[in-house]
Amino acid sequence: MNSTNRVANRLLVLIVGLLLVVVAAAAAAAVLIPTVRDAWKAIAGDVNAQVASWLQATPLGDTGVSWIMPAVLVVIVLAVILLVVFIVRQGRGHTRTVLSERTSEHGRTEVESALAANALEDAIGSRPEFIASHVSAYRVRRTPVLKIAVTCRRGVSPKDAADIVDDAVRALDELLGRPLPALVQISGGFRSRTGSSTRLQ
Repeated sequence: MNSTNRVANRLLVLIVGLLLVVVAAAAAAAVLIPTVRDAWKAIAGDVNAQVASWLQATPLGDTGVSWIMPAVLVVIVLAVILLVVFIVRQGRGHTRTVLSERTSEHGRTEVESALAANALEDAIGSRPEFIASHVSAYRVRRTPVLKIAVTCRRGVSPKDAADIVDDAVRALDELLGRPLPALVQISGGFRSRTGSSTRLQ
């Protein structure tokens, strides 16, 4: 329901997770396994010498400093910037307005999503068929859409739950004077566990 790319999200989490696992496993092996620890001690001097030769062979002009270190720093900064951008993009798609129309030549009528969410949660939350409910609003293709998620009590039929939510949405439509697109997600309950119900009104 938002603009976050789920494939990119999961791929990034997978890559970062694998890198952390590999680094942690290597560090743990170097500390806990005597064979790996001895092998690392044996090659540590050669590794340090090789890194030093690389740094000496790649001077940055007449500064006497290798260009590898600034390059590594630039890569780290770029990675941080990309991660910050990725974090900022999370959750986009939410909208604070579910209705915005020009009702006269003097101005517009706007209805905030909080009003619709509170009205629906008051109507749905008081019903004994539900354990919990949550209403949020998203903008899909420039159109505000309500997402109504309800958790049923054990034994409640998804059809009965959908009818209750539909009645609440229709009452909100009558209150606003126009229908609002709504996605209804039903979960929980004994019978609804055998098949979840998701419908778009």
